[in-house]
Amino acid sequence: MFKLGEKVIFNMKSGYSLTGLDNFSLDDKCLQLTNLGNIYVSKVDYLGKDIEEYLVYEHKDCTGILNSEIDLDGINIFTDSLNFKFVRGEFETELDLSLIMILDLEEFIHIKDILGDSIFNFINDNIILKMDDSSPIIGNIEKAQNRFLFNSGRYRYEFILSDIESYRLLDNGVEIRGYFYVDKESKVFRRVEFTGHNIDKFIPENIDEIVNSNKKIGRIPNDDIIAFCKVSGTIREKEYLLKSMFIIRHDDLLVLYEKKEKKEILCEDCSNFSKIDFKNGNYIIFDELNVFNLYIDEENSRKIGLNKINNISGGIVGFTKEKRPFFIDIDDKAINLYKSREKKILTIDKSTISNISIHEESESCLESYVETEIRFKDKFIRIILKRNVAKELSENIFSEYQNSLLNTASIQEVYENWIKSISDMVIYNFFGHIYDMDVVHKKIDKNSSLNDLVDVINELYNEIHIQMENIDCISVNMSEILYNIERRYFRSVGIEVDLQEIEKLEKFFFEIRNNIKIDLTDIAHCIENISYMLLPSSMRKSSIRMLKESEVYRVDLFSRQAHKKLKHLIYNMLPHYIAKTIIKIFDTYKLIYKYYETIDEIEVKEELMERIKSAHIFRQFTTNNNSTVLRKDIIDDLYSITKFGSMKVDSEFYYTGGYR
Repeated sequence: MFKLGEKVIFNMKSGYSLTGLDNFSLDDKCLQLTNLGNIYVSKVDYLGKDIEEYLVYEHKDCTGILNSEIDLDGINIFTDSLNFKFVRGEFETELDLSLIMILDLEEFIHIKDILGDSIFNFINDNIILKMDDSSPIIGNIEKAQNRFLFNSGRYRYEFILSDIESYRLLDNGVEIRGYFYVDKESKVFRRVEFTGHNIDKFIPENIDEIVNSNKKIGRIPNDDIIAFCKVSGTIREKEYLLKSMFIIRHDDLLVLYEKKEKKEILCEDCSNFSKIDFKNGNYIIFDELNVFNLYIDEENSRKIGLNKINNISGGIVGFTKEKRPFFIDIDDKAINLYKSREKKILTIDKSTISNISIHEESESCLESYVETEIRFKDKFIRIILKRNVAKELSENIFSEYQNSLLNTASIQEVYENWIKSISDMVIYNFFGHIYDMDVVHKKIDKNSSLNDLVDVINELYNEIHIQMENIDCISVNMSEILYNIERRYFRSVGIEVDLQEIEKLEKFFFEIRNNIKIDLTDIAHCIENISYMLLPSSMRKSSIRMLKESEVYRVDLFSRQAHKKLKHLIYNMLPHYIAKTIIKIFDTYKLIYKYYETIDEIEVKEELMERIKSAHIFRQFTTNNNSTVLRKDIIDDLYSITKFGSMKVDSEFYYTGGYR
């Protein structure tokens, strides 16, 4: 029954009907379409065997075609007159039958890919769009200049004529090939096909001339991954701003092509590239010669393999807050910033730099980078540098300042500066984080709502317990840290010294710790009077709505009392603790100065200045990743409130009638 090479490519047990039949039931019959375009109707799986009866429509021998209508759900086939043959044993007769058949889009595409579309005759204006292996889409082609514009009803798909590298006319459509970026899909498609009625009216008359004159990338192997991206920066001394490009992964090569010009911009082995990954497909790419921004769909970045490229390891690349990259070169006299290896954008004379401060980056992907503020002349810049580069730069600038003092400052002056640095470090670690709680108490004023008060007491209660643990750790370790600094140095120069005075600091630190914990505990107890409002943020509003009038009063009362006690701790008690600490540190270190006098003066000054430099760098960093406040600003504030506290003692604020 089958011709040579004929085989079934599609069958359906339901979804079709034949009218004009007598004495032939379709109940147990299957419609089967072969690779020759022939249609058989017989019992399921009986084709190719000796069967009693079947129907056949032979496509090549007959002139009938399948009238088809494209709708949103698929293809409706309704043909009034098809010349079937009815075969029963040796008996054959021709029948004029009407066929109704419903195909979904995937079934239609499957048939079309094997047979082509010549057996279909589309009679309505709907069009099928098929892009590579993606699901077919129903819509219409609209008239447009220099492009095919396909409207699905929900989205518009544009295919620029200048992107066509070849085309092929079909019986009921057209196939175009090239590299077509579809924004909705975030994909680059290589083959696009339009199928339907009267498509030729949308094809320009001069299509051959257009395609022949188009710039072309050429054939890219099917296994190569191609994606759309945008590039800003300088590549091979040419500047780009959000330039549309294709990025191609070919084996171990990464290739960049200008999308419009179809021109290769860069082709390098993947191992030559390194990156800064800002997440969400936002990268800085560096290949030792060029540095630029690359923006790409995140899924495409993984397919291309950008996530597997090494992170930039050296300190030669920095970037702005807007994530614009640059090269940085630091020599003995200046800091130079470059757009590219050849294009300098800024030179800062080191002698004009007045300060360098360092802010921790809050983005987890930038843990090895810090925001660095450089003040010079009457200007300043803020740039993001590798942590080690920023630190070395700050050390370098401070070292030049130190070197200028090395021959002019006495050893006593240098030593007092070292004691000041120790004092700064101690008071920051003991009191800096508690002072930073001032941010919490400033959230409360006389107009604060109940919701605000509840949020603050929850935040404050948690912070109090964090600070209690923090001050325990500091009290245990601080004297040992100070002791080890001095012991290691004196051992290195071969001098035995008695450091009992520093060891005695432990007792003093524990006294300070006990006093602060009493103050913090007092605030915590105040909040615990309304412990029923210590809740997760998601539960607070509903709990507030359920409060009785008396409970509302208690929340307001104890929240504001806790606020007053915190203010009392920061502005009345801390100045006293800080003043005592500063005096204790200076008195202690003056007692061991005699050991430094026995060492060569230049050697001692160099050692102390190195320590002072480290302390300076410590002060130049922000307090934490989420803050823009520098440690040095907190330290300055601590000295300020201490000075203000002493001014109150000297004023009539505390006058009791005694000797003045």
